[in-house]
Amino acid sequence: MANTFAPNGFAQYRGAGSAPTYEQTMAAIASGNTTPIFLNDPVMQAYNATGVGTGYIAQATGPVTLTVSATGIATVATGAMTITYTAISSSTANIPTFASTNYAPPVGGVVVVSNATGVPNGVFTIISSTSTTVVVQSTGVAAATSATSTPVVTVYVPVAGVFAGCKYLSTSQKRTVWSNYWPGSDTSNDVEAYVITDPNARFIVQTANSNTTATAVGQAQVGENIGFNWQDSTATGETNGNTANGLSTMFADQYTLSSAGVTGANAALPFRIVALANYLPGQANPLSGVNGNDATSGYNDIIVAFNNAMPRNFAGM
Repeated sequence: MANTFAPNGFAQYRGAGSAPTYEQTMAAIASGNTTPIFLNDPVMQAYNATGVGTGYIAQATGPVTLTVSATGIATVATGAMTITYTAISSSTANIPTFASTNYAPPVGGVVVVSNATGVPNGVFTIISSTSTTVVVQSTGVAAATSATSTPVVTVYVPVAGVFAGCKYLSTSQKRTVWSNYWPGSDTSNDVEAYVITDPNARFIVQTANSNTTATAVGQAQVGENIGFNWQDSTATGETNGNTANGLSTMFADQYTLSSAGVTGANAALPFRIVALANYLPGQANPLSGVNGNDATSGYNDIIVAFNNAMPRNFAGM
């Protein structure tokens, strides 16, 4: 049967970790973070107006592309490169409200630069930022230079894990609430969160395409890296999470597979495809009649592992 679009995030897949915790770790959500976090959402470390981590977690976001002019990148002989970009409103860029009015790329994340001339292209680690500038390490810099063509600049943030629920003291119910999602309000204290961080964890997730019609993500894509999104190309009323059941609406974004054509971009994606869901090489899938298990059509389920994640990333956030 053909699959239908019904994502519920990155669900823990059997066979990795051990019950009942599956290598969950405890984290904290700031009570002032009004962006909900849903069960099976990828999460990242929260950061402040200068890109410095706060120690809290928040719902993760996909890559953010910066608007940079042809002369917006400059290097210095000390091995640093400054990128000047147009300020991005957090409210219009789907940036969580733990940040500031305008987005500042997080320190410890990576910037991928392509299509630039006069300055290096590639993957660079962020060492400082503001709402209009980001400074990255660039060991290839030997002398002061500036860009001479309009570059493509994208920020990638390592995920901190996958959200598995939380506990908080409810101000409305006057009692401790255990919930599979953080609703974005209802407490004046920090929220106790549980996050799957095991570097060897595996997750089952539905695929879709944020840019065009979805097609099957097949055996040929096993081993590739992939990003995530919550709104596919049809844009037919999708929401960022389901408040009725607390489940994530994130999917593995097939469109990000094309980033393999940009040097370094594919390596910065958060997940790696390790298998097709319930796929038996050379045999018919016994669950092919269940939504997501038809590996020959779009919206099929895949198994992924962490790639660009804090448990695997050497740069601190």
